[in-house]
Amino acid sequence: MPLIWNEARKQRAFREVWVGYLLAALLLFVFIYNDSGSLTVDLKNSWYLIQQDIHRYVGALTAFLLVIGLSRLMCYETERNTSGLIGTATHGPNLTWGAKVGLSILYCVVIVLVLGIVNLGLHGALIGFQDAFMPASNCVYFESVPLTNITFCAVQYVFLLLGALYFAGFILIVATISKNTVFTISFCGGLCLASLGYQFVLSFRLNGMLGQICGFIFRFSFFGFMQLESYRWSSIIGWTGQWENVWKPVLFVLSAIIFEFAVLWLLWRRKAKT
Repeated sequence: MPLIWNEARKQRAFREVWVGYLLAALLLFVFIYNDSGSLTVDLKNSWYLIQQDIHRYVGALTAFLLVIGLSRLMCYETERNTSGLIGTATHGPNLTWGAKVGLSILYCVVIVLVLGIVNLGLHGALIGFQDAFMPASNCVYFESVPLTNITFCAVQYVFLLLGALYFAGFILIVATISKNTVFTISFCGGLCLASLGYQFVLSFRLNGMLGQICGFIFRFSFFGFMQLESYRWSSIIGWTGQWENVWKPVLFVLSAIIFEFAVLWLLWRRKAKT
């Protein structure tokens, strides 16, 4: 744990992280303010509207904070020319890797937890948590779920956390290979923008084989899971929005996370030997 806090202290020195926090907080409250009118006017469908928050902006904000917060984590020692010091300590590379991965997981948990508490708390307060513990009659991602409105919203944030860990592993791999913060931010951020462009613009226009290929890639990508799209449907292997089938995408993303961090460990060990 002390090593994790040492890595956290390094991260506090990253100016781009604090700029990212301020921008994300500003955007979050702007989105919530814009939602306040529709929630109070349409109380009957208020929880259905709250369910769409991840789809509309919380997933994108999470991706933004992960790119800003994790891109320099694996590049720090290389860019500061202090990477050689890690190898001088007993089990230095192993302990450093564990601390960086531990901080990354903790960072994902805190980001999703804070966004979830602020978003659900403020939105729930706007409607007085009316019907919060009533069965969810309308669902964005599934035909029906055996959960209450607020429980289903909480489960959505658990799904978002899995997607965030999936993306975090990818960011750390890119950073470890490139050893360059600017490249990592540009590359991972560019993929996020491309995914947003596909989801909200191109997915409605692409047809035929190209549309199927792009759709397949998106559904199995980290951004598809962060937007919760990948938990509900895939005509190729039978994910059609049925709640009883949700274990299939959950199993896939858990396997992908384990695979990513295994690859990250191999890359880090190779880096430590060179």
